[in-house]
Amino acid sequence: MPVAVLVLALVAYAYALVVLPGFRRPGIAVGLVVAAGLAIYFTRAGSETTRSATRIEAAELTLSDLALDRTGRGATLSGRITNGSPRYRLRDLTLAVRLRDCPDPGAAVETCPVIGESTAIARPDVPPGQIRALRAHFVFSSVPPLAGTLRWDWRITAIRATED
Repeated sequence: MPVAVLVLALVAYAYALVVLPGFRRPGIAVGLVVAAGLAIYFTRAGSETTRSATRIEAAELTLSDLALDRTGRGATLSGRITNGSPRYRLRDLTLAVRLRDCPDPGAAVETCPVIGESTAIARPDVPPGQIRALRAHFVFSSVPPLAGTLRWDWRITAIRATED
């Protein structure tokens, strides 16, 4: 309905500019002022996509009880996520997982060679200050057979949050 009202208003404005010669100069001036005002507003406000990506910092999220279960085509990461933000609802987050083949089980994860990388989106929908289950499915291609022990690490690459 608001779109229909906007279209009707623009048609009436264009009609008045064409039919009423005395309205042309003030009408064009008002149109330019309104267009400039809208341009400034939308430039300063930014897009919702940009705002939703900056509302919650990765440090405000706590991932716990994480487990990586291999599947036929990849792996499933599951666990719990806590939203530490007092104001914003976590809608989804993008996670990156690296699979590593560690020849020595006691070696630091960072020193083992990477044999696979993938990203996935999890949509836990966590209200402020609450905990929810987390689940993300990763697809890995061309992962070689393990020569040692499978180790993995993860990181958050993107967050989308909305006002609760």
